[in-house]
Order: sequence, then structure tokens, then C-alpha cells
Amino acid sequence: MKTYRETAAAVAGTMTWPGKKDEEWRRTPLSLLDPEGFARGAGEEDFDENEARPLPFGETGAHLHYAGKKLISGKMSSEEGLPEILSPALGVDRFPEEKEFFYPGEWADRFDAWNDSGATNSLFLSFPDNGILRKPFVLQLDSLSRDHYSAPRIFIRIGRGWQGKIFIVINGSGREKELVNASVRLKAGEGSNFELAEIQTLGPESRLVQHSLYDLGRDAVMTHSQFQIGASAVKTNSLFHLSGEGAELQAGAVFTSGQGQHKDLRLEQRHLAPRTSSRAMYKGAVSGRGRSVFQGMIRVEHEAPGTDAYLSNTNLIITPGARADAIPGLKILTDDVKCSHGSTTGKLDPSQLFYLMSRGISRSEAVRILTEGMFEDIISRHPELPADWLREKIAGSLEPGEI
Repeated sequence: MKTYRETAAAVAGTMTWPGKKDEEWRRTPLSLLDPEGFARGAGEEDFDENEARPLPFGETGAHLHYAGKKLISGKMSSEEGLPEILSPALGVDRFPEEKEFFYPGEWADRFDAWNDSGATNSLFLSFPDNGILRKPFVLQLDSLSRDHYSAPRIFIRIGRGWQGKIFIVINGSGREKELVNASVRLKAGEGSNFELAEIQTLGPESRLVQHSLYDLGRDAVMTHSQFQIGASAVKTNSLFHLSGEGAELQAGAVFTSGQGQHKDLRLEQRHLAPRTSSRAMYKGAVSGRGRSVFQGMIRVEHEAPGTDAYLSNTNLIITPGARADAIPGLKILTDDVKCSHGSTTGKLDPSQLFYLMSRGISRSEAVRILTEGMFEDIISRHPELPADWLREKIAGSLEPGEI
């Protein structure tokens, strides 16, 4: 893999940073992420594991807890269905037929190549064929550096027929100033049926860029949710490839932008095989002078007749000065499909606010209740998530702009 890293570094060196000339980046100034302002590659001594705290998950099949690059706790049950935990190099040696997926040799932009050239956290998780994991697998990455750059890279191989739940958390201490340049690649085998929830709760001075690719094989069923709550600036690109006939996707997101936050989420549902289906429901709330951007695309290739796809985006403007942009789209290259999208942006219902306040509830508490209510259907998809903790994080993100 050294040659591959060297190739990625050489390619990154020839690339310019993305900017306004790139359609995907038109609404997110590079200055918000400031990649040149961060050191490249923090050493382990820059991470304070004493500040790391396990998140309040209930009973789990496994809970791996990293502080920086160091595994500080690793609880593993005796349940069947747990993954092998490998280095990426060993993972692709074990599964050479999937090397091209995990190491494609091409990069979306300079951030993507930068991640491949020097990941600071690299894991290859291989979930076994026909395994059933009844309690969730939790991967917690505490990003606790000071004025540094970190680059988690997570490869996930879902075996044929595997069933279970995976939670990935990128968490911060609340004081760090950092650029996190993350990459997630997941390949799901035939007939697998699983959930993946990704939660980001970095501190208010951090930035996040994330490139994610999820590939669903024949008859694979995936429920995916992301919760983009922390960080001052976020730019994510999530590509879902339904590459096997009969694959199904349920995707959802909760994103918040309070005072000083900027969240830009891009989603693509790409249908590459016949009779695939996808449903995406992305919901955001903005307050203060926060801003959110949602870019969504359903793309149906020539080889995918019988596609059934839907994309929904809902944005809640809590206070004057907040802004939410929505850019949904369709690109259909074949016949015999059923595809649609919808987007709404609006304010809180005054009658609902009045009703709650007439019952003695303060305005800020009423706002919190109504906002939580909008997100509840996505939170409740994953009963094993620490829902109260998530709600507190969501409320804390929006509080500075509520009054």
C-alpha cells in the first residue's frame, strides 16, 4: 500500500483545492475549512486520552473506543456476526476481488486524495457471510487534537447475508480546533440486511470534510442515517450505488446549523441495476446566522429499468438571519422508472408555538420540542442509539440562535 499512498500524495500535489468553479463547492467557501491552516498528521502525543469518555450506548455487541490513533478500550462480546478487524492492506490481501473498490486509484478531489495519502486512523472491518449480530457494533473515534489535521479512513465489507447494526461516531471534546478529513467506503454483499448510523459531534472550532461511498449488491437492504450536529463547517459527499438487482436503500439525515455553523451535505442515489429502490429523507434546522446547503440527486442509469426512487428534503428556519438552500435533482437515462423528489423550507408554525406557550412552556423550550419532533422519525429508526444524548446535542447546536 506504500506505492498507493505515494501515488495519492503525488496526485494530491497536482490538484488545486476545490472552489466556486466546481458546482458541488459553489456554496461552501474553502476559507471556512482552511486546509492550508492545519498541520498535516498529528502525533499521538497530541491526543489527551484522559479527556476521552465513552458515549452512553446501552448494551452492545462491541464498542471500540479510540482517542486519536490509540485504541483506549475495546469491548467485544462473544456474539456471532462480529467483524474481523484488519488493517486496510491486510483486508484487501484477504479479499483481492474487492481491492479495486477500496483502492480505486482515482479521487473525487484534493481532500479525497489527501486522505488516501496519509490516513491517521485506518480500519478494515470485515463482517462475516451469513452472520447475525443482534447487538450493535459501535466504533467511537474521539478527535482530541489541538490545531491539527486528522484523517480517519474506514473500510467496511459486509458479507453475503449478514444482518446487524453499525454505529460510527466522530466525537470531539468541545475545545479542539481541527480539520477532520474522513473517508468511509462500504461494500455490501448479496442478501445482506443492515443498519448504519453515523454521528458527528465535533467541537465548535472544528471542521469536517467527508467522502463516503456505499455499494449495495444484489438484494442487499441498507438503512442509513447520518447526524451532522457539531463542527463550525461541514462538507460531506455521500454516494449510494445500488449496483445489484433488487437492492434497497432507506437513507436519512439530521443536520443542524446554529450560530456560526455552515453545513453542506450532498447526496446521490445512483441506480445501476434493474428493480432497485431508494428512499431518502434529509431534514435540517438552522438558527442564528447559521446556514445549511442540501444537494440531492437521483441518477438512474440505462441498465436500471424498474427503478423506484424518492428524495425528500425538509428545512426549518428557526430565527431571522438563518438560511437554508436546497438543490434537489433528477437524471433519468432509461424508461420504466418511478422517480420523484420534493423539498420544503419554512418556519415554525406560530399556532403550535402559541399552544405550547399557553400551557406554561417557555418559548425556547417550545422551539426545542417542535424541532425534536421534526427529527424524531429519523432518530427512532435506530432504537439502540442514545436518543436523549442526541437530542441534547441537537438542542445545544441550535440554542445560541433561538432567542
